[in-house]
Amino acid sequence: MTGGKHHAEIEELSGYTPEELYSEIFYRNRKVQNVDLQKYDRHCNNIYAFKHKNHMIYLCKIVLQYLEQSAQWKENENQNEYDECILLNYWLYDELYKEFFHDKSYINIAYGNIQTKWANLVNDRHETSYHNKCKPLFNKILKYDDWKKGKELYDYCINYKYIEQMCQFQYEKCGEYCEYVEKRSYLYDHFEKACTANEGYCPHFYNKCKSYNPNTVLKTLKCPEKVKTPRDAVPEASVTHHHAGQEQESGPGAIGSETSDIGTKVGHSVLGVAPVLLTATALYRYTPIGSWIRNLSGNTTNNISGMDGGEMEGFFPSSHESGGMLFGDTQNYISYQPM
Repeated sequence: MTGGKHHAEIEELSGYTPEELYSEIFYRNRKVQNVDLQKYDRHCNNIYAFKHKNHMIYLCKIVLQYLEQSAQWKENENQNEYDECILLNYWLYDELYKEFFHDKSYINIAYGNIQTKWANLVNDRHETSYHNKCKPLFNKILKYDDWKKGKELYDYCINYKYIEQMCQFQYEKCGEYCEYVEKRSYLYDHFEKACTANEGYCPHFYNKCKSYNPNTVLKTLKCPEKVKTPRDAVPEASVTHHHAGQEQESGPGAIGSETSDIGTKVGHSVLGVAPVLLTATALYRYTPIGSWIRNLSGNTTNNISGMDGGEMEGFFPSSHESGGMLFGDTQNYISYQPM
């Protein structure tokens, strides 16, 4: 299996990560800000590497480029902000992981070769472009078998505040974010055991991320309503089955049920028509419309505001037809009592 294929399978497990999140912007910038890399030749071209030396040189230069452009670094200096030094370490190790997945024993060796160059520069006060800047954090976050889960947890942790803010204003986008959050719940299941029972690797930033547990925050985010689960759909299915069973019944009981249904339908029809008839009766008896209709039904000649009677007689049907058109045979149903 190639490293790229395996990496794709891991991404499928954790789901798609929206590209506008902080972690994705940082990782993407490591790949696009690669101009003028030749200035780092003197530090990286002689790197010790058994395999894929050109790629190792390239990664070394990207790390040095970041260091040169960054400010001095103090570990845990900004407790409320995310630490790009952690991201840089995770980015480098993940790149090596994808490159050398077929030979896992070489991943740590490859990281160590770049780490040697890196550590020497940040500890050398004469190298002012690199001195006292982000340092390698292999022993702190990368030497563990579940380093990948640690990376995903940290990425999620620094991305959550952005997600929380955006979900207040972008409802449609929030659905994508909620899916991202939901698929990180397994990370908390994993590290909660390690951190509470002191079994295995517990990331030093875990306590900072505890409050972003998906099982908690999904209750507060404005996530779109989810599709009903099969359990929720059972009552509806049961009702459908019940009606289907009634339709398929046979024998005397079925006739009684059918008669009852007919009575119910007729009752509903009468109730539906009654408001219409009552409204028409009220209009006829108590409003000017009623007198207008009665004039139409009488023997007077149709004329309106001095308009030519012939034109209006051509426009309106006969008085008898008008009454029939408006009310049809309603005289059979409504008894009109003059006031």
